[in-house]
Amino acid sequence: MSAGPTDKKLVANYSLQKKINWALVVRLLLGAGVILYVLSRFIPCGAVSDSPAVGELDYSWTQALQIGFATHRQFGTDIIFTYGPWGFLGCGYYPPTYLISVVAWASLALVFLHAGWRLACHFSRNRLVAGLWLVGVTAAVSIPAKNDFSIIPVAWVMLLLCQHFFSEEPALTPTSILLAASMGWMSLVKFTNLMECAIVLAVIAADTIFRRRRFPWMVAVWVVSLLFFWVAAGQRLDLLEPFLLSSWRITTGYTEAMMLSGETETRAAVCYLLLATLLCVLFGRMAWLRYRYFAVLPTVALGMILFMVFKMGYVRNSWEHEATSAMALVLVSLMGLAVCQKEQKRLLTATVCLLVFAMLFAASTFNYWLPGNGLSRQFAQTFNLTSLFAPVAASSTGSLRSEYESSLASERKDVLVSSIKGSADLYSYDQIFLFAHGLSYQPRPVMQSYSAYTPELAEINSAHLRTAQAADNILFAVQTIDGRFPALDDGLSWPELLTRYDFKGVADAEAKFLLLSRAIAPRTFHLIPLQNITANMGEAVAVPAMIKGPVWAEIVIKKTLAGKLASMLYKPPVLTLEVTLKDDSKHRYRLVPGMAASGFLLSPIIADNAAFAALTTKDWRQDLAHSEVKWITVSANTQSGSTVCYQSTMALRFYCLDYPLPDSSKIPSSVFKSKN
Repeated sequence: MSAGPTDKKLVANYSLQKKINWALVVRLLLGAGVILYVLSRFIPCGAVSDSPAVGELDYSWTQALQIGFATHRQFGTDIIFTYGPWGFLGCGYYPPTYLISVVAWASLALVFLHAGWRLACHFSRNRLVAGLWLVGVTAAVSIPAKNDFSIIPVAWVMLLLCQHFFSEEPALTPTSILLAASMGWMSLVKFTNLMECAIVLAVIAADTIFRRRRFPWMVAVWVVSLLFFWVAAGQRLDLLEPFLLSSWRITTGYTEAMMLSGETETRAAVCYLLLATLLCVLFGRMAWLRYRYFAVLPTVALGMILFMVFKMGYVRNSWEHEATSAMALVLVSLMGLAVCQKEQKRLLTATVCLLVFAMLFAASTFNYWLPGNGLSRQFAQTFNLTSLFAPVAASSTGSLRSEYESSLASERKDVLVSSIKGSADLYSYDQIFLFAHGLSYQPRPVMQSYSAYTPELAEINSAHLRTAQAADNILFAVQTIDGRFPALDDGLSWPELLTRYDFKGVADAEAKFLLLSRAIAPRTFHLIPLQNITANMGEAVAVPAMIKGPVWAEIVIKKTLAGKLASMLYKPPVLTLEVTLKDDSKHRYRLVPGMAASGFLLSPIIADNAAFAALTTKDWRQDLAHSEVKWITVSANTQSGSTVCYQSTMALRFYCLDYPLPDSSKIPSSVFKSKN
């Protein structure tokens, strides 16, 4: 018996309803998957042992930032660093701030998700394709961000740049307001992020005023947001200016002090610049087709952003910096693919080609630095269940807290700090030692000595020791990085430490740190002039003999115009200090010009803790005679030993560091067994 027309219609409607329901289910699953992936990549959930917050050289600052936020220390005065009051969001784990960090990143992730999805829909009306594009952008942002925060703000400024110049929306929309407000928040994480946001918003303001003939409300949103989150972090409004000034100082001195070079650096830098230039040309062409001469605005903004990423990636040549820069190119290429008009076939083809080249460049960078754990493998790992549900697991099981406590416990072996009373600071880095033992942390402003690399920053730390805010106890170690001359890091503070603190012994069984306690009656030191001379770079200079006290030196080396341009655009050659000792042995160290100009203890060479402790005894000259310096030679680390980046002549001033010895001069024998 055949079905009638009515029955057939009912069957057809039922089939259509089933199809619609399945389509809805697929869309819901796709949306849920994208949301889960984005949240899993932003909300902090990594193991403490995998985070630079604990136990690694040079990374105790992350924990110091966490404590600085929790205790409402004022950034720009109490703490001077490349990160701001919300810098703890960059990386690391600390129980009192973890919930704040989770809420903050969840909020930022939702803003990213909303703005990213709108751009994804501009890329394709197919929800599956749009979702895959957003997943790719999220991966490009988050894979290196587990080690470096720098690329995350690039995603925000690119989303805002694309939304303003390449979408068909008005200048001010809920999306742009959310992006601008969250950028005000992120500007207080790291100072370079503030500079990136300021550049993009300045360009958008110019476009809004001159092309759209409207008031740039987006800039006002950013400024209000920045002020709000500044106050929300417990910062005083009147200290915002000192924060900006000190952050500028530490940022501008970064290149000469922290630059490193690698074997493949030149090739990688050239490839980056080539791809970045092509991307700027591509975006410029797309903007030209829309705005003609106003296309210069987004092109300039993109060029400046990619240039800042270049500096972050290749000044200090290391895997996380290079990986961040390479992934930034992938990110920008994906953004270009989204805003490219599909009817422009040649531009679309060029965009796809640049995306392929950017991905190949990123893959080669990861394979070079992480053999066997390249980009494709890291990307695949972001989709396993452990990674996707890590935020939930970390919050519910308390695994982060247990790993955090375990990491701190590993730092509490064979220590002798039970007698320490009052506040404490640690020179030069590895402040995790203080945190592990629950000591009352009272840091100097530039909290890690290798960052006090300009005369102004060195003087700030030195002056701090002369105030009542200085710590009651100092845990001191002769530590440096990058092969610098040992006495350079916070060298200007050494005379203050020798006269305002008394040597009490060692803080741990291995004599990793010396213990200095504030003297009841501070002593006074004097710098007695010995000799002022002018010498040429590469010329051997005789050092005055040690008579009444150690020899203090100030070496003033000025950059040429070429050097200033090299520092601004890339980096100048590294300077070296070769010293010839009394036994005619030669030793070569890195010389940071800003630190050398501040002044440092030159002779005898204080290469370890035992040598520094010996400076507090009456027999210091005899004990350190083997480290007396006879000659020094300053040169550039080039084949010829010279460079056009610095003036050939330099000023050298030698002094006698005259200081009274403390009453107690007995040093435990364990100090001289130190292997530091």
